[in-house]
Amino acid sequence: MDFGLDDEQEMIVQTIRRFADRDLRGWAADADRAGAPPDRLPAMGAELGFFVDAVPAAHGGALDGAYSHTTRALRGFELGRGCAGLAALLETNVEPALAVTAWGTAAAKQALFASLGSGGLASFAHDSRGHLEIVDDGGELRVSGKLGPIPALAAASHVLIAAQGVLFVLPTEGVARQPITPSGWRAARWATATLDAHRVPADFVLARGEPARTAIAEVLSWVRTSLAARAAGVATGAMEHAEAYARDRVQFGQPIGTFESLIRLHDDALTGASAARLMALHAAWAIDTHAPIAADAASRARVHAGDVVARATVDAVQIFGGYGFVNDFPVEKLMRDARAFEALYGDERLGRVLAAKAARSR
Repeated sequence: MDFGLDDEQEMIVQTIRRFADRDLRGWAADADRAGAPPDRLPAMGAELGFFVDAVPAAHGGALDGAYSHTTRALRGFELGRGCAGLAALLETNVEPALAVTAWGTAAAKQALFASLGSGGLASFAHDSRGHLEIVDDGGELRVSGKLGPIPALAAASHVLIAAQGVLFVLPTEGVARQPITPSGWRAARWATATLDAHRVPADFVLARGEPARTAIAEVLSWVRTSLAARAAGVATGAMEHAEAYARDRVQFGQPIGTFESLIRLHDDALTGASAARLMALHAAWAIDTHAPIAADAASRARVHAGDVVARATVDAVQIFGGYGFVNDFPVEKLMRDARAFEALYGDERLGRVLAAKAARSR
C-alpha cells in the first residue's frame, strides 16, 4: 500500500495550504463577524480550481476523467485549517455536480452546469427527518415542507435533495428562502426554505425507489468523507493556534507550553486529529476504488472526526484560558464551528443504530 502523494496531489496540498494560511485565516474573523464571505472569495476560489472542479470538461468544467475523492479529502483538510465556513462554500458544488453527472438527464445537466459555469452555487440537503412531503404527479414531483437549514442555500441556484427514496434537483427560482446566520460557519450563506407544492420537473428527478436509495448512500459517502476531512483540519488548526499562544504566554516565569498538563492536552488532540485525517483519507480511497466498505468507512470517519473536532476546539479554548472565549482570538470561533459538523445531514450515530437494528431484523 502506497501512502505517498503523487506530484499533482503534493502541488494541490501545498497550494491550498498557502491559500488557507494566507487568505482564509486572514478573512475568517471578519467573515464570521459579518456573517458573509469576503467579496474576493469567488474569484480566488475559481482561480484555484473550486466551484467547477466536479463539472465535466465536456460541459465547460475542469473535470477530465474520474473525480478523485482522495484529492478532495487532502484539500478539505487544508481548507478546514483555514476557515470551516468559507470551506463549506468552496466545496458546496461538488455533490450536486457529481450526482447530476452520474444520474442526471440532459436537461438537468444543461441547467445545473450552465449555472455553475457562470459562477453560480449549488447545495445539498438530506431530509433525514422526513420533513418534506413529496407527491409524484405524473412523473413530476410536488414538494412541500421545510428544507434546511443548510449552508449555501441562501445563494444557491439549485439544491440536490435526498429524501424518502427519491433523489432530485430543485431549482430555487421561486422558492421562499430565509437566510440565517447560525453560531457556526457563520459566513457559509445558510438558509432555510419553505416549499408549498413546489413543482420539480420530471427531468430533474435523478432516481426513485431502490436506485435512489443506492444513489443517496453514495452521495452521503461523498459528503461525509469531505466533512470528516474538513473537521480534522479544524481540529489541527485549533491546536496550531493553541501551540503558538502557549509559546508566547508566560506564567510563573515560563511559557505555559512547557506545562506538562498542557503538553498532554495538545498532544492528545493532535493524535485524534491525525487519526481523523487518516480515516477520512481511507474513506476517500474506498470511494475512489469502489470498495464495498466505502459507505461504512465514510460514516465512521465522520463520527470520529466530529468527536475529535468538538474535543480539540474545547481543549484549545482551555489552553487560551479566559482569552479563549473572546472573539479577538481565533479559537472561540473554531469551537462554534465544530458544532456544525455534528448538526449537518442527520444524526450519524442514530442512523448507524437504526441500520444495525434493521440488519438484525432481516
